Amino acid sequence: MYGETLNGQRLIEFRLGHEAETETEAEVLGVARAELMVRAEVRGAARGAGRPRYTLWAFAVAGNGSTARVGALAGATRGAARAWQRLDVTRAARRWAAAGARAPLRLLLDCSGCAGRVRLRLGGAAGARPLLRLTLTARAPRRRRALDCDAAARGRCCRQTYYVSFRALGWDDWIVAPEGYYANYCRGACAPFLNYHAQVVEAARLERAACCAPVRFSALSLIYFGADSNIIKRDLPEMVVEECDCP
Repeated sequence: MYGETLNGQRLIEFRLGHEAETETEAEVLGVARAELMVRAEVRGAARGAGRPRYTLWAFAVAGNGSTARVGALAGATRGAARAWQRLDVTRAARRWAAAGARAPLRLLLDCSGCAGRVRLRLGGAAGARPLLRLTLTARAPRRRRALDCDAAARGRCCRQTYYVSFRALGWDDWIVAPEGYYANYCRGACAPFLNYHAQVVEAARLERAACCAPVRFSALSLIYFGADSNIIKRDLPEMVVEECDCP
Protein backbone atom coordinates (compact mmCIF):
# COMPACT_ATOMS: atom_id res chain seq x y z
CA MET A 1 0.00 0.00 0.00
CA TYR A 2 2.74 2.49 0.84
CA GLY A 3 6.48 2.25 0.52
CA GLU A 4 9.35 4.49 -0.54
CA THR A 5 9.42 8.26 -0.61
CA LEU A 6 10.06 10.83 -3.34
CA ASN A 7 11.45 14.24 -2.38
CA GLY A 8 10.52 13.48 1.21
CA GLN A 9 6.92 12.58 0.41
CA ARG A 10 5.60 9.08 0.89
CA LEU A 11 4.41 7.20 -2.18
CA ILE A 12 1.33 4.99 -2.13
CA GLU A 13 1.21 1.84 -4.23
CA PHE A 14 -1.64 -0.31 -5.47
CA ARG A 15 -1.50 -3.84 -6.88
CA LEU A 16 -4.20 -6.00 -8.41
CA GLY A 17 -5.82 -8.45 -6.01
CA HIS A 18 -5.18 -12.15 -6.44
CA GLU A 19 -8.61 -12.64 -8.06
CA ALA A 20 -7.60 -10.40 -11.00
CA GLU A 21 -3.96 -11.40 -11.43
CA THR A 22 -4.44 -14.18 -13.95
CA GLU A 23 -3.50 -13.54 -17.55
CA THR A 24 -7.08 -14.18 -18.67
CA GLU A 25 -8.49 -11.50 -16.39
CA ALA A 26 -5.89 -8.96 -17.49
CA GLU A 27 -6.83 -9.56 -21.12
CA VAL A 28 -10.60 -9.12 -20.80
CA LEU A 29 -10.86 -6.30 -18.27
CA GLY A 30 -10.40 -2.59 -18.91
CA VAL A 31 -10.70 0.43 -16.63
CA ALA A 32 -13.80 2.56 -17.15
CA ARG A 33 -13.19 4.81 -14.16
CA ALA A 34 -10.71 5.02 -11.27
CA GLU A 35 -11.16 6.93 -8.04
CA LEU A 36 -8.56 7.45 -5.33
CA MET A 37 -10.09 7.74 -1.86
CA VAL A 38 -7.94 9.26 0.89
CA ARG A 39 -8.89 10.05 4.46
CA ALA A 40 -8.33 13.64 5.60
CA GLU A 41 -8.33 14.36 9.33
CA VAL A 42 -8.57 17.84 10.84
CA ARG A 43 -5.94 18.46 13.50
CA GLY A 44 -7.12 19.51 16.95
CA ALA A 45 -6.14 23.18 16.76
CA ALA A 46 -7.92 23.66 13.43
CA ARG A 47 -11.29 22.19 14.46
CA GLY A 48 -12.57 25.36 16.06
CA ALA A 49 -11.70 27.57 13.09
CA GLY A 50 -14.34 26.28 10.69
CA ARG A 51 -13.81 23.69 8.02
CA PRO A 52 -10.27 23.96 6.60
CA ARG A 53 -10.15 24.34 2.84
CA TYR A 54 -7.34 22.81 0.82
CA THR A 55 -6.46 21.37 -2.56
CA LEU A 56 -5.28 17.80 -3.13
CA TRP A 57 -3.03 16.91 -6.06
CA ALA A 58 -2.38 13.39 -7.31
CA PHE A 59 0.66 12.49 -9.42
CA ALA A 60 1.51 9.22 -11.14
CA VAL A 61 5.13 8.21 -10.51
CA ALA A 62 7.07 6.33 -13.22
CA GLY A 63 9.88 3.88 -12.60
CA ASN A 64 12.51 6.57 -13.19
CA GLY A 65 10.97 8.83 -10.57
CA SER A 66 9.33 11.25 -13.01
CA THR A 67 5.83 12.46 -12.14
CA ALA A 68 2.74 13.48 -14.08
CA ARG A 69 -0.33 15.12 -12.55
CA VAL A 70 -3.38 12.87 -12.92
CA GLY A 71 -5.95 14.39 -10.56
CA ALA A 72 -6.85 17.38 -8.41
CA LEU A 73 -9.54 18.19 -5.89
CA ALA A 74 -10.40 21.49 -4.22
CA GLY A 75 -12.58 20.93 -1.20
CA ALA A 76 -13.07 21.02 2.52
CA THR A 77 -13.46 18.40 5.22
CA ARG A 78 -17.01 17.27 5.71
CA GLY A 79 -17.86 17.02 9.39
CA ALA A 80 -15.85 17.84 12.47
CA ALA A 81 -12.79 15.63 12.38
CA ARG A 82 -12.42 13.26 9.42
CA ALA A 83 -13.70 12.77 5.90
CA TRP A 84 -12.90 10.70 2.82
CA GLN A 85 -11.93 12.74 -0.23
CA ARG A 86 -12.13 11.35 -3.77
CA LEU A 87 -9.84 12.14 -6.70
CA ASP A 88 -10.38 11.04 -10.28
CA VAL A 89 -7.24 9.12 -11.37
CA THR A 90 -8.76 7.37 -14.38
CA ARG A 91 -5.99 8.39 -16.79
CA ALA A 92 -3.26 6.93 -14.61
CA ALA A 93 -5.19 3.71 -13.98
CA ARG A 94 -5.88 3.21 -17.69
CA ARG A 95 -2.20 3.59 -18.55
CA TRP A 96 -1.35 1.18 -15.75
CA ALA A 97 -3.85 -1.41 -17.00
CA ALA A 98 -2.74 -0.98 -20.63
CA ALA A 99 0.82 -1.81 -19.55
CA GLY A 100 -0.39 -5.06 -18.00
CA ALA A 101 -0.72 -3.87 -14.38
CA ARG A 102 2.13 -6.18 -13.39
CA ALA A 103 4.07 -3.46 -11.61
CA PRO A 104 2.29 -1.50 -8.86
CA LEU A 105 0.48 1.75 -9.62
CA ARG A 106 2.54 4.36 -7.75
CA LEU A 107 0.93 7.65 -6.77
CA LEU A 108 2.14 10.71 -4.90
CA LEU A 109 -0.26 12.99 -3.03
CA ASP A 110 0.41 16.65 -2.36
CA CYS A 111 -1.79 19.09 -0.48
CA SER A 112 -2.01 22.88 -0.68
CA GLY A 113 -3.39 24.23 2.60
CA CYS A 114 -3.00 21.07 4.67
CA ALA A 115 0.15 22.01 6.62
CA GLY A 116 -0.58 22.12 10.34
CA ARG A 117 -4.34 21.84 9.72
CA VAL A 118 -5.20 18.64 7.88
CA ARG A 119 -3.49 15.25 8.06
CA LEU A 120 -3.74 12.82 5.14
CA ARG A 121 -3.81 9.20 6.33
CA LEU A 122 -1.44 7.34 3.99
CA GLY A 123 -0.71 4.44 6.33
CA GLY A 124 -1.73 2.93 9.64
CA ALA A 125 -4.80 0.76 10.17
CA ALA A 126 -6.13 -0.94 7.06
CA GLY A 127 -9.55 0.71 7.38
CA ALA A 128 -8.04 4.22 7.15
CA ARG A 129 -5.52 3.70 4.33
CA PRO A 130 -6.04 5.10 0.82
CA LEU A 131 -8.31 3.05 -1.41
CA LEU A 132 -8.25 2.76 -5.20
CA ARG A 133 -11.76 2.18 -6.50
CA LEU A 134 -11.83 0.75 -10.02
CA THR A 135 -14.86 0.44 -12.26
CA LEU A 136 -14.07 -2.24 -14.84
CA THR A 137 -15.54 -2.91 -18.25
CA ALA A 138 -15.52 -6.27 -20.00
CA ARG A 139 -13.74 -6.13 -23.36
CA ALA A 140 -14.72 -9.64 -24.36
CA PRO A 141 -17.68 -11.80 -23.35
CA ARG A 142 -17.03 -14.44 -20.76
CA ARG A 143 -17.97 -18.08 -21.19
CA ARG A 144 -21.40 -18.81 -19.77
CA ARG A 145 -21.30 -20.71 -16.51
CA ALA A 146 -25.04 -21.37 -16.36
CA LEU A 147 -28.07 -21.62 -18.60
CA ASP A 148 -29.37 -18.06 -18.85
CA CYS A 149 -32.97 -17.42 -19.78
CA ASP A 150 -32.07 -15.57 -22.97
CA ALA A 151 -30.43 -18.77 -24.26
CA ALA A 152 -32.84 -21.34 -22.82
CA ALA A 153 -35.74 -23.02 -24.56
CA ARG A 154 -38.99 -21.23 -23.85
CA GLY A 155 -40.40 -22.16 -20.45
CA ARG A 156 -37.40 -24.20 -19.39
CA CYS A 157 -35.79 -23.75 -15.97
CA CYS A 158 -33.11 -21.06 -16.30
CA ARG A 159 -31.27 -18.24 -14.54
CA GLN A 160 -32.77 -14.78 -15.04
CA THR A 161 -30.29 -11.93 -14.66
CA TYR A 162 -31.38 -9.26 -12.19
CA TYR A 163 -29.31 -6.22 -11.26
CA VAL A 164 -29.55 -4.52 -7.87
CA SER A 165 -28.37 -0.88 -7.93
CA PHE A 166 -27.17 0.43 -4.57
CA ARG A 167 -27.49 3.97 -5.93
CA ALA A 168 -31.17 3.44 -6.74
CA LEU A 169 -31.70 2.12 -3.20
CA GLY A 170 -29.99 5.20 -1.74
CA TRP A 171 -27.19 3.08 -0.23
CA ASP A 172 -24.33 4.64 -2.18
CA ASP A 173 -23.61 7.04 0.69
CA TRP A 174 -22.25 4.19 2.83
CA ILE A 175 -21.37 1.45 0.32
CA VAL A 176 -18.04 2.22 -1.36
CA ALA A 177 -18.02 -0.67 -3.82
CA PRO A 178 -19.51 -2.17 -5.84
CA GLU A 179 -22.10 0.23 -7.24
CA GLY A 180 -24.46 -2.72 -7.55
CA TYR A 181 -24.46 -6.41 -8.36
CA TYR A 182 -26.30 -9.12 -10.30
CA ALA A 183 -28.34 -11.02 -7.71
CA ASN A 184 -30.22 -13.08 -10.36
CA TYR A 185 -33.11 -15.50 -9.76
CA CYS A 186 -34.56 -18.74 -11.16
CA ARG A 187 -37.65 -19.07 -13.30
CA GLY A 188 -39.20 -21.58 -15.66
CA ALA A 189 -40.57 -25.10 -15.44
CA CYS A 190 -38.91 -28.46 -14.93
CA ALA A 191 -39.42 -31.33 -17.39
CA PRO A 192 -41.82 -33.05 -17.72
CA PHE A 193 -43.84 -30.15 -16.30
CA LEU A 194 -43.64 -27.80 -19.26
CA ASN A 195 -47.36 -28.32 -19.80
CA TYR A 196 -49.62 -26.98 -17.04
CA HIS A 197 -52.09 -29.89 -17.26
CA ALA A 198 -49.29 -32.43 -17.00
CA GLN A 199 -47.86 -30.59 -14.00
CA VAL A 200 -51.19 -30.67 -12.14
CA VAL A 201 -51.73 -34.37 -12.81
CA GLU A 202 -48.18 -35.34 -11.93
CA ALA A 203 -48.16 -33.17 -8.82
CA ALA A 204 -51.34 -34.82 -7.62
CA ARG A 205 -49.77 -38.25 -8.15
CA LEU A 206 -46.45 -37.44 -6.50
CA GLU A 207 -47.90 -34.89 -4.02
CA ARG A 208 -45.18 -32.52 -5.08
CA ALA A 209 -43.76 -31.03 -8.24
CA ALA A 210 -40.14 -30.41 -9.15
CA CYS A 211 -39.26 -26.75 -8.72
CA CYS A 212 -36.78 -24.62 -10.62
CA ALA A 213 -34.44 -23.43 -7.88
CA PRO A 214 -30.88 -22.20 -7.27
CA VAL A 215 -28.33 -25.00 -7.04
CA ARG A 216 -25.17 -22.87 -6.91
CA PHE A 217 -24.45 -19.51 -5.32
CA SER A 218 -21.46 -17.22 -5.04
CA ALA A 219 -20.48 -14.58 -2.50
CA LEU A 220 -20.58 -10.81 -2.84
CA SER A 221 -17.57 -8.77 -1.72
CA LEU A 222 -18.78 -5.54 -0.17
CA ILE A 223 -16.68 -2.52 0.81
CA TYR A 224 -18.41 0.00 3.04
CA PHE A 225 -17.91 2.67 5.68
CA GLY A 226 -18.03 1.33 9.23
CA ALA A 227 -17.60 2.88 12.65
CA ASP A 228 -15.22 5.85 12.94
CA SER A 229 -15.38 6.26 9.13
CA ASN A 230 -13.16 3.21 8.67
CA ILE A 231 -13.45 1.21 5.46
CA ILE A 232 -14.50 -2.41 5.92
CA LYS A 233 -14.45 -5.28 3.41
CA ARG A 234 -16.77 -8.21 3.98
CA ASP A 235 -17.66 -11.24 1.87
CA LEU A 236 -21.38 -12.02 2.09
CA PRO A 237 -22.11 -15.67 1.25
CA GLU A 238 -24.82 -16.87 -1.14
CA MET A 239 -25.72 -13.45 -2.49
CA VAL A 240 -25.50 -14.27 -6.21
CA VAL A 241 -27.47 -17.01 -7.97
CA GLU A 242 -24.99 -18.65 -10.34
CA GLU A 243 -26.95 -21.68 -11.57
CA CYS A 244 -30.53 -22.96 -11.58
CA ASP A 245 -31.80 -26.53 -11.95
CA CYS A 246 -34.56 -28.91 -10.91
CA PRO A 247 -33.30 -30.60 -7.72
